[in-house]
Amino acid sequence: MKPFKKRQTKVKSFFRSEDMELCQLLLHTDNAFDCLIELGHQGAVQFNNVYDEDRLLNNLYSKKVSQCYEYLRLVENLHNMMVQLHVSEVFYPDVDRENRLREKDLAKYGDRLKRIHVEASAVTEHYYRLDNRRYRMMEHSFAITRANKYMTSDMGSELLYSESTVMGLVQDATTAGAHQSQLNYMIGSIRADKFYSFELLLYRLCSFNLIIRFSEMPTPVYEYHHGQRPEKLRKFAILMMTSSTMLWPKVLKICGHYHVNIYDCPRSASEREEKVRELSQEIVNVEKVLKEAELMRRQILEVAGQDLFIVRVNLRKALKVYELMNRLRLVGGWEVPRYLLAEVYVPSSDVQEVRLILRNASRLSGGADRREAPDEDTDNVEEEEGEEEKQEPQEKKEKKQTQWEETEESEFQPDFQGDMTSRAILLKKTRMVNHMPPTYFRLNRFTRGFQNLIDAYGMADYKELNPAPYTIITFPFLFAVMFGDVGHGILLILFSLIMIRKHKAIEKYQIASTSENEILNILFAGRYIILLMGIFSVYMGFIYNIAMAKGFNIFGSSWSCRYNATTLADPLITLTLDSSDPNFYSGHPYPIGMDPVWAVVGQDSITTTNSLKMKMAIVLGITQMMFGLGLSAANCVLLKKKADLILVVIPQAIFMTCLFCYLVFLIFYKWLVYGGHKPTPYNSACAPNVLITFINMMLMKTEDPPANCNADMYPNERLLEYALVVLALLMIPILLAGKPLYLLRKRRKQQKARDLKPMRRQTIREMRSTMWYSTDDVSEASKQRSVDNEEEFEMSEIWIHSGIHTIETVLGSVSHTASYLRLWALSLAHDQLSDVLWHMVLNKGFANHQPLYYSVPVLMASFFAWAILTVAILVMMEGLSAFLHTLRLHWVEFQSKFFGGAGESFKAFSFPPSNQRS
Repeated sequence: MKPFKKRQTKVKSFFRSEDMELCQLLLHTDNAFDCLIELGHQGAVQFNNVYDEDRLLNNLYSKKVSQCYEYLRLVENLHNMMVQLHVSEVFYPDVDRENRLREKDLAKYGDRLKRIHVEASAVTEHYYRLDNRRYRMMEHSFAITRANKYMTSDMGSELLYSESTVMGLVQDATTAGAHQSQLNYMIGSIRADKFYSFELLLYRLCSFNLIIRFSEMPTPVYEYHHGQRPEKLRKFAILMMTSSTMLWPKVLKICGHYHVNIYDCPRSASEREEKVRELSQEIVNVEKVLKEAELMRRQILEVAGQDLFIVRVNLRKALKVYELMNRLRLVGGWEVPRYLLAEVYVPSSDVQEVRLILRNASRLSGGADRREAPDEDTDNVEEEEGEEEKQEPQEKKEKKQTQWEETEESEFQPDFQGDMTSRAILLKKTRMVNHMPPTYFRLNRFTRGFQNLIDAYGMADYKELNPAPYTIITFPFLFAVMFGDVGHGILLILFSLIMIRKHKAIEKYQIASTSENEILNILFAGRYIILLMGIFSVYMGFIYNIAMAKGFNIFGSSWSCRYNATTLADPLITLTLDSSDPNFYSGHPYPIGMDPVWAVVGQDSITTTNSLKMKMAIVLGITQMMFGLGLSAANCVLLKKKADLILVVIPQAIFMTCLFCYLVFLIFYKWLVYGGHKPTPYNSACAPNVLITFINMMLMKTEDPPANCNADMYPNERLLEYALVVLALLMIPILLAGKPLYLLRKRRKQQKARDLKPMRRQTIREMRSTMWYSTDDVSEASKQRSVDNEEEFEMSEIWIHSGIHTIETVLGSVSHTASYLRLWALSLAHDQLSDVLWHMVLNKGFANHQPLYYSVPVLMASFFAWAILTVAILVMMEGLSAFLHTLRLHWVEFQSKFFGGAGESFKAFSFPPSNQRS
């Protein structure tokens, strides 16, 4: 009996992608839907190749897909009816957890939707017919009223138009003069936008033989068309009069084309009034019926709204699942397609959890659960097989691998008439594959925001170092270097703490909101980034000794002013702070940050702070770039790229160290060795200019030092500088020719080995070597990335690529170092803007010496103006500017040293969180 072997636990890491397992998933058609529903809620499985454009559909679930679309159409129709009646549907925030969909529920959803939709449509159609009838009676009543008013006097004393008068106006050329004609009436209603063309056409057809009068209805009218929403219209009531009956057929035909509603009009005034009263009574009766119909319609929709949100969410999940199942490969033949086969990627730490989910889903759907032992012991079997393979000779392993590959296609073609279980099976694939696994990092609420910053640039390659862990510190710190201010940092901290404390309420608002607030979503996703930016801004504010553009003196200044009043009054004397004079400088630096004296000394302050911030920007920039090169070396070691480490990374590090790290050394050496109270030649007067020294180093020239000062900062300085320059220049040929020559030598070795070894039979694996695996929404360039055992060599392209890389390394080292000077520039701009707002706005209120009734309102107005401008300009605009500059420094200057960013993200089959916009 073999001793029990403890399974090795794989650690979940944020620094590199989690280990991915390539597996084959076998689903039974009876429970495939329920299994995929559970996997979608879990979000731990990525299906390969299913969304390729050339993917063949199995068409087994095409009817199900069409059925889901039909059900969703019914849901949308019910939703539109509810919106029209202002009936709100009940929102369930926990629908994803409490209302899991099962395949057997779809039939219930369909029956209930159809029944409710038929009832709601019938009641709605009945309501529309009644309402349409009511509007027609209103039009009829209004048309009779206007016609009666036209034919009679307004007050009963004056006759507007008598029948004889109208007969005199209407002339019919076809009627004999002796023949007594009778005036004919016709009333109706027409859309206002069609009336004028209708009137013009009648005039051209009938000339003066027809009189037409119109009047606009006082209220708009709704017209209902089958299958469409009600249309709100302006309508005219029209009265047409003529003495010839021969014109009416033509007029009626034109009315039909213009959709004119024709109504009967009694000839006598008393009959017209009686008709109006009858129509009014009918309108009242119809309105009563309409109220009852609307109440019934509202009740039906309220019942439908109780679970309409749940039905919509679950139907969209079902549609996504059926579309996926329609793309999986059938196993078992076309006549009896009982199994679906898919190739999936699963994080190694989630394999057992996925198997447990599949087992539980099979049980809930009524699937068999008999043969559990093989699935549970799969890992142990694979480990034992792996140990046996290690002990077998290479030829036996190759023969065994070939036999396994040849029988792979028939492995999942069993005799399904036996006792094969209907439970889903997840098997790991042990053979080598020729495609790169996807990259997956397990994130939480804190790390997700920083990872989003990296993913916006590019996805890390599989097992490549992730820049996000280091960005957690470097990003807010470099932001604070440009934004450093205690007061502004506290504002950022307060804003972020509010979002962190109210995160549950904000999440509920985002779920329940019917429209997406992009600004709130961005700020809420980066709340921890804002918190760290605020904390580091407070820290840098203490280093700069500045809070809202004002310095603060906590420990007492190390400087003092000993000028008397006479000296201060003399305009010809230049006043400076002499660091070599103990009367001005005590020799003890300020404990934390800059001395508060530099906030009040004018031009000397700008000179001193500019020098400090410029040197600090260079130091920070070179430090971060060298750290990036260190990560690049770690990448080469972890990914076993020894040639890249020796021929690319190490020469780059030596080049940067010899030139730019030496520049950092000069800065720190000058700060430590030279000082105000130190004796000559190490006092401030003999301190060399670091920039001039570095330029002379590159040009290999010397300059005469000032009197009583040393030519070199330390012994044999020039000799060391020349050696560093020569060593840096020697790295350029290695960068240019090292990797191409290595690849050429490797190619010749492989060619010689192929010539000595006869060609072997092409195996199934070699036949599949051109297959690429991808997921949906992956770019074409990412689809063509593969892990090939044999590389294709084009020496011209290799030399061109090497030359471009060498030029980019040499010139980029200079340009990237200069790019970090934006830390100094943005910090200076932020400081000056703060100072301007303080002196030009708030200080005006403090400097006001008018009476209280005048000075207090002025102070309040200046304070509110200063506060608004501070938040709008310094915190929001300057903060956004510093954020974008920091982002560029990380994307270009830092990540270009080690980060490829050309990997494929892990696109798990999952359902997005349900909200009101679902």
